[in-house]
Amino acid sequence: MVTIGSGTSRRVRDYMLTRYACYPIAMNVDPGKQEIAFAQSYFALSTRKIFSYTCFMLASKRVG
Repeated sequence: MVTIGSGTSRRVRDYMLTRYACYPIAMNVDPGKQEIAFAQSYFALSTRKIFSYTCFMLASKRVG
């Protein structure tokens, strides 16, 4: 239940999404809200970290 402007409450659906489902949603929303800006920076850092790790693993295979 969520309280709305007039003080009454109404039932809303609650969804549980995977990280992969959250990514396109967070990246295509206006970052005006603090939660959205946090989600966008989280995914940007996570993507960069995975990319760096993948590059490192590929370089290791070529050297070794």
